[in-house]
Amino acid sequence: MLAPALDRTARDAAYLALALVTSVIAFGVWVAALTLSLTFAILIVGIPVIIGSAYALRWTAELDRQNAALVFGRPVRGHYRSHGGHSLGARVLNTVRDPQVWRDLAWLITHSVVGFAFGVLAFSLVASVVGLAALPLWYWSVPDGIQFGLWNTHTLPVAIATAFLAIPLAWVTVWLMRGMAKLHASLAVELLGRY
Repeated sequence: MLAPALDRTARDAAYLALALVTSVIAFGVWVAALTLSLTFAILIVGIPVIIGSAYALRWTAELDRQNAALVFGRPVRGHYRSHGGHSLGARVLNTVRDPQVWRDLAWLITHSVVGFAFGVLAFSLVASVVGLAALPLWYWSVPDGIQFGLWNTHTLPVAIATAFLAIPLAWVTVWLMRGMAKLHASLAVELLGRY
């Protein structure tokens, strides 16, 4: 009974850690793609930039499609229209008219905010649980003790007693990470495609 719960928690933690990393990548890609596409759209050189931007958005969104398998057990599949055409102008029009390209952009913008926030929150919660559980090992390194609201942890017995607070904090952390992973992955499914 404990093994599946630990496996689920490890998958949620891995998903949120990957979401933190890919949210930073997503931010860089969507800002660069949008900036370059809008800047060069009025020039001839803008045509390949728009097509290249669409592929960069697709590649970056594919990272999160694969990551969704950690939460749902299978990756998400995007549904793209053909971007081919008899001329470069037709290829640009087909690329710009593809709703999945716009959904990828919407995902990357959303993910760069939500994925970053959830990833930082998950990392902070896990670090807090570990730090609290290990409090008896390091409480002495803070000169005036560690202030926990109504009490100050400055002796070993108080540090050991305080370390037991890691148990309910761990339960809350697992619960919050599960909710964040499911919400984030559900957003990915809505914007990036279906199973």
